[in-house]
Amino acid sequence: MPTTTAQCLTLSRSTIQPLKSDHVIPKGVHESIRQVLHHEILITERLLRANIREGLVLPIIGLIARFLPAPDLLLTTPWTQLALVLIKTTICFTCHLYVFEIVNQVLSVDEDIANKPHRPIPAGFLCIPGAYRRWLLSWAICPVIASHLAGPEAAGLFGAYQVWVYFCYVWPKINHWIFRNAFASIGAYNMFRLVDTIVHSEIPSFPVMPKHILLLFSLWVVTTVHMQEFHDAEGDKRMKRRTLPVVVGPKGERLLRAGTAMLVIGAGAVLLVATAFCIQDSSFLSQRWTVAGLVITGFLHNVFACIVGFRCVWHGGVAFDRKTYKRFYMLAAYTMICYLSFWQMTEKKKISISILA
Repeated sequence: MPTTTAQCLTLSRSTIQPLKSDHVIPKGVHESIRQVLHHEILITERLLRANIREGLVLPIIGLIARFLPAPDLLLTTPWTQLALVLIKTTICFTCHLYVFEIVNQVLSVDEDIANKPHRPIPAGFLCIPGAYRRWLLSWAICPVIASHLAGPEAAGLFGAYQVWVYFCYVWPKINHWIFRNAFASIGAYNMFRLVDTIVHSEIPSFPVMPKHILLLFSLWVVTTVHMQEFHDAEGDKRMKRRTLPVVVGPKGERLLRAGTAMLVIGAGAVLLVATAFCIQDSSFLSQRWTVAGLVITGFLHNVFACIVGFRCVWHGGVAFDRKTYKRFYMLAAYTMICYLSFWQMTEKKKISISILA
């Protein structure tokens, strides 16, 4: 007799308990603390592992990209300040990812038991009441950490992100593909605003990226991020999640894949056209570093965008689609934010020229 998802969840939840007491017998206070910390690190690593490219690597790439167009600022800033900025960014975005993942995984235990058994709850590293306690503690503590590291504006951005997570994943939790795409898009905007806030708190002369450029990146995300749904389509269908591949169904999937590929490749083509116009503008001939950055990052983005587009249309199976998103789509995202960091310098140049004129 086949076991249903509900039965699997009922049976598995009885086994989802913290590590047995005979595994954590302390030999002293220090040994007890060491084992508690080790256990918590294991839980955190399993919580964050799946989305670390999106939640931690992407903002660090964004941080590095901020300094690339301004090598003078990078060379004149003391290395201690740069190291402090990197440490603050890493801590803040570990918290940023944690407050999302703890909610996501507490509310999707049945799916994780079937599809993602490495996660801490189905793996038996974390019981469900313990996960709810960590949810409460992390949502209370993480904005305070952000405020201490980068000021009240960072805490405000953190709080806004938590409200958005609650709206999309807890209540009202509108089951529509638009909100799936919008969650990632608004989350990306919030992420890079937070990056700017962290760096500006330590280096006041740091050039903040204009909001309309961040909105361009968010627009790219909202129109293409359903790339992540293709490899989870079967699981989403069982969970009755109305993601875009589930909504269009098998008959419309081929057209959806072709449209998504065109959007990804088309966005890359727009970057090439913008770069060509910039190169032809004589006012930018003196900005060789900026022009070189636009050419290199634009070219790399187009390489990854084309790979994503072709792999999306090819449709080589679940593992193939997962690699398309996790590796190549994320590489396209990294190079896109690097390109936009260089592009903001061209806009500032145009403004300065118009003022002088």
